[in-house]
Amino acid sequence: MRWAGLVALVAVGASGFAVTKLPRPGFPAPAASAPAPTHMRITSSMYHAPSPSNATRPQLRGIPKSFRGAPLQKLVLYSPLLALYGTDASARYVLSFDEQARFRYGFDFSRYVWPPRIRRGEREFVYEGIEWAREVDDVLYVENAHTTYARSSYRRNAYITAIDLHTKKTLWRSAALVANAHTFVATPRYLVTGYGFTKEPDYLYLLDRSNGHVVERLKVPSAPAELTLLGISLHVRTYDHDLVVQLKGT
Repeated sequence: MRWAGLVALVAVGASGFAVTKLPRPGFPAPAASAPAPTHMRITSSMYHAPSPSNATRPQLRGIPKSFRGAPLQKLVLYSPLLALYGTDASARYVLSFDEQARFRYGFDFSRYVWPPRIRRGEREFVYEGIEWAREVDDVLYVENAHTTYARSSYRRNAYITAIDLHTKKTLWRSAALVANAHTFVATPRYLVTGYGFTKEPDYLYLLDRSNGHVVERLKVPSAPAELTLLGISLHVRTYDHDLVVQLKGT
């Protein structure tokens, strides 16, 4: 359920929130191949001139403006709400709140943000901050990605990680290069994610929610940016197109 009632943000002391600092994850390689799509089909594609996003950050009463010195970067407006905190537009903390803005849990992803190898002189570009997160059925799904060429991190970028909220342990981590869009969506069986960058292939990916495996991918005209699910219709805003993708059996 989407969060309702956007109102003014107020400062709340956040220093007492207990968060789980996750251990250093693995950095799997990109998937060797991906099946052709059978669950996804583009039914509408309209060009729009490339332009910066006009989205504004919503604000909610009772959600802290900062956490451990890191300002609020994004709010994921589903119930329960997730707040993403970090610096320089790159988040590393995920905090969850209920509809009365009461703290539920938090995770520190600071051990996730640096890839194992970085090309010389490109360290400033490869901080793999949290781009988006969703809680579904007691599992937290988190997207980490940097916003430059995959070669800068030797193609160890753009992951989805699933965390069991009961044990606070990682269930799985996806292959690399499947998710650097600003959002992803969840269906009963799958996550639909997007990846693309200048001079790199642009795709939507269908990931199995139970294990993170790439089920299939769908070529799109340019890099996916915003994914929104309405029934079985996936609305995708890319760098220069607005798409409607029909989902089947998801």
